[in-house]
Amino acid sequence: MALRTRVEITHTLLRTARAGYFAILAGFCLLSGGAASAAIVVDVASSTTNWTAITYGSNLPDPSNDQQTGSGEGDIVGNLSHPSSYAAFGDAGTPSKTDGTLGFRIRLGADSNPPGFDGAIFVGIDANRDGALDIFIGVNNSGSSALLGMWNPGAGSNTSPSTTTIGNTALVLYIQTASNINFSPVSLSIDPTVGTATDLNADGKNDYFLTFSVPFADIVAQLAARGITGFDQTTALNYVIATSTQGNSLIQDLNGVAKNYDSNATWGTLGAQSNATSADIIAVPELSTTVLLLSAAPFCFGMVQTRRRRFAPAGA
Repeated sequence: MALRTRVEITHTLLRTARAGYFAILAGFCLLSGGAASAAIVVDVASSTTNWTAITYGSNLPDPSNDQQTGSGEGDIVGNLSHPSSYAAFGDAGTPSKTDGTLGFRIRLGADSNPPGFDGAIFVGIDANRDGALDIFIGVNNSGSSALLGMWNPGAGSNTSPSTTTIGNTALVLYIQTASNINFSPVSLSIDPTVGTATDLNADGKNDYFLTFSVPFADIVAQLAARGITGFDQTTALNYVIATSTQGNSLIQDLNGVAKNYDSNATWGTLGAQSNATSADIIAVPELSTTVLLLSAAPFCFGMVQTRRRRFAPAGA
């Protein structure tokens, strides 16, 4: 075979290989970019490493054995090493700041008979930070109920325990499934930091995590119906969390506050109001996407640089 022919064949093969190389890398970079915008799911059964503690000043409360009534299942427990409550936000993978999922995880002192969570727990949100609770998100499994949903606050000022009630009719209800509610014993598998501290209130029973999540868009819509507009995942807010033996009041254990407190004092004065936060500050880590992007970056950068050199003007 003539030398010229061999050279031409070699150049053709190199061009084909190079085209394939760029096609593969371009696809890889596109896939990486797509993964970055993919929806993030709030997994209610996931490890606490995927959740962020809800803080109260410098504390991660709650004092043990301080429920007003009822069993250890209504006792919110926590200390400086083991938070009493967490939150997580799952982005829907869109540019919108009003979609996605908001989840909560609260540590309780026990699972009392019958098995499974059979009380009520509510997260009150002060969405405009005026000191009054604007909406409640929670679980009401008291009596024969099995409710996961959202409720309006009552007709009072909702600025303290004595002035706060919860509406009897839910604004939105969700069927309880394994994807939006979980009640699991505290263990190394769900909390790698727990060590042997699985019974913080020392009642001889394993502590439990109650975890639940709701669509963030529903929170936005219900707040708008109350006249609180412009609320999104970046809006500063405060939480008030409490357990109850019934669905219309916060009468069992107020998170962040010891048993004997002034029910007329405001949430902020009591220390029951969380530090200011927002939904997107407590976003679920997307480690797999991060690793993918970091892995893809050198190749994508190299591809761009190679293409740039190839098409650069003479002398550039």
